[in-house]
Amino acid sequence: HMSPPFGPIMTSNHHVVITWEGSEDKSLPLQSILGSQGYSFSVQEDEGLVRIEIQIENESIRQLRDDVDALLVHFSSLED
Repeated sequence: HMSPPFGPIMTSNHHVVITWEGSEDKSLPLQSILGSQGYSFSVQEDEGLVRIEIQIENESIRQLRDDVDALLVHFSSLED
C-alpha cells in the first residue's frame, strides 16, 4: 500500500495571494492589522521597499471572496 506523497486528497481549496509593496513606515500599520486579524503573510524587505504577501484560502469560493473583501477594506482604511 503506497500512501500518496502529499497526504490524503482534500476537498478542493481555492487560494488567493495578495501582494502589497510600499515603504517600511506604511507597511507597519498593515503588518499590525494582518497580525491582529490572524492572516497568514510573509514580509520581504529590499533597500527600504517592503513587500508583503498575504495568502488567503478557503474551501468555499464565496467565503474566499468575503475574506478578500475584508482584507481590502483593511487596506483602504490605511489609505484614508
